[in-house]
Amino acid sequence: MTLLYPRITPAEATALLEEYNLLSLQDLEKRAGVSPVAFYGTTGGHPADTAHLETLAHVLRDCAQRAGYPQRPDDHNKILFDRAAAKALHTTMDITPAEAGQPDMWTHLATCLVPDVVAWRFGTRTPRRWIGTGLIRHTLARLWWQAHVLAITDNGSTHYGLLDDLTESDLNQIFERRTIGGTPPLARALARELTAPRLYKAAVSRRDIVRDTTKRLRRLLPYTSFTSLDEAAVQRRVHTLVSQSIEALEARERRS
Repeated sequence: MTLLYPRITPAEATALLEEYNLLSLQDLEKRAGVSPVAFYGTTGGHPADTAHLETLAHVLRDCAQRAGYPQRPDDHNKILFDRAAAKALHTTMDITPAEAGQPDMWTHLATCLVPDVVAWRFGTRTPRRWIGTGLIRHTLARLWWQAHVLAITDNGSTHYGLLDDLTESDLNQIFERRTIGGTPPLARALARELTAPRLYKAAVSRRDIVRDTTKRLRRLLPYTSFTSLDEAAVQRRVHTLVSQSIEALEARERRS
């Protein structure tokens, strides 16, 4: 049976954020824990116990410390934390996608369990990084979903090679478009193509290929049910789209 994690309402979280603006990272860590007004889902598993929640908090703080916490992170350390925390969340939390889709659960995790980590990563003045109104922007929810969608399971082992190989820009192209990131086989197929050597060997910029391919894919989505295709078929379709994009961009480059 999977776990249910404590939840908190956006109103409670907003009140906490107003207090957090005045606190240091050390003060936030001292205040961390399960909120006294937290609640749990009624079905789908059993509530996570205190020991498990403390382990999860410890794992996330360890990811932050290895990325320079409490010093303000530069771009390199931000990505270092994000990749490590994505894997840590996915391997430590025992949740279903249904539970992972609950905004109030992620709100509690950010504002109560590890507020110091979230404040270190994004500061306290961007509510969307704390409150789960949009999971693709939430500090922790976006990381779990990236790991979950891009994870490859083989012989009982889970691998995160695709996640490691993608740039931050690549991840944005995939996950900020819910029609792509919300369909795991399609997201994985696109990730494989974006990390293929041929993108670096093309006569046009890789960034232009990524953007053009994404546009082509989005135009195709209303007419193709990728959820009804097996993963091999999805991979072939996306491979073809990338090939078309490279050919079109190189032809345009020659004309210009």
